[in-house]
Amino acid sequence: MTVSSTDYRSAISRFLTGVSVVTTRHDEQCHGITASALASVSLEPPTLLVCLNRHSATCQAVTAAGFFAVNILAAEQEPLAKHFAAKLADKFAGIATTPGISGAPLLDFCLAQLECRVSSHTDSGTHRIFFGEVLSTRVRDGQPLGYFRGGFSTLLRL
Repeated sequence: MTVSSTDYRSAISRFLTGVSVVTTRHDEQCHGITASALASVSLEPPTLLVCLNRHSATCQAVTAAGFFAVNILAAEQEPLAKHFAAKLADKFAGIATTPGISGAPLLDFCLAQLECRVSSHTDSGTHRIFFGEVLSTRVRDGQPLGYFRGGFSTLLRL
C-alpha cells in the first residue's frame, strides 16, 4: 500500500519543526535557503543533517563547496524565513551577515549558528541529505520560530 503525497504532506505538517536558513559560499557567491528538515545525528563527533531539494542552487553550492552553515531563526525572524524561501536573484542584498570560518554567511541575530563541513551526503527522492561535522557554534537567548501545518508559529513558554 502506498501513501499519496497529499496524505503524507497532511500528516507530516502536524509535526512542529524549527525554522532555519542553510547558507554556503561557493565561487565567490553566497547561497541560502529556508529549511526545516534538519536533525541532530551525534554528539561524538558533533554531527547534524540537513535535507535540501537537489534542484536548488543552494544544494548544488553546498555539494561543490563542502561546507554549510545552519542559522536557526528566532521568532522575530519570520521575514527572513520568507525571504530565503523565495526565488530571488540576490538573496543577500540588504541582509546583515558575518562571514563564518568557511566563508558561509552567518545571518545576524539568529538563536544559533552551526558551521559544518560536509562529511557525506546521499540522495533520497527529490532531496539530498547532507551530514555535517559541526566545526563551530554560536548561540543567543530568545524564542524560536516554528513551522506547523503550513504556517509559521511561535512557542509560548509556560
